[in-house]
Amino acid sequence: MPTINSTWDDLILQCDGRYLTNAELKPLHQYVQTLNARTKTYEVLRVKSAGLIKQTLKKFMFSHPEIMEKHSKRCVYDMSMTMCLMSVALLRDDPHFFKESLMLWLANILAAHEKNTQCLQAYTYLQEALQEQLPSVCNQLLKPYMDIILEVLDTPPKLLANVQRSGV
Repeated sequence: MPTINSTWDDLILQCDGRYLTNAELKPLHQYVQTLNARTKTYEVLRVKSAGLIKQTLKKFMFSHPEIMEKHSKRCVYDMSMTMCLMSVALLRDDPHFFKESLMLWLANILAAHEKNTQCLQAYTYLQEALQEQLPSVCNQLLKPYMDIILEVLDTPPKLLANVQRSGV
């Protein structure tokens, strides 16, 4: 049965038949302490994501008009889904979930279409928009997820295949 996040999934599997130690309970305490800030960040993203995406893709259009002319609806959809899943992962406090549920798949699709470099630039623009429009506490919470996006999109396709096979 899935729990709050992947850290808790691992802990529950490891503690079969025994009580969790204080050290093992620490992630739960951390989760509870940051829940309010993560919830507020989630709400801000829910309200502002469409505008952030529009601002991002408007800027991206200046550097890659050919992509936006041909694939603008797909760009909006992909970035919207990324933002939505990033928000869910933020609520769960689970970067592993985010990387496994979306980013490795998206990076492989983009690599197959040879669009990693262009999308890396688009998500760099998204990061800039987030930094401009959101409070610093929100950006601090979102940083691990944006780092995952930028890291995965910046990974060469051959390395990405090796990363997936090794079970990262």
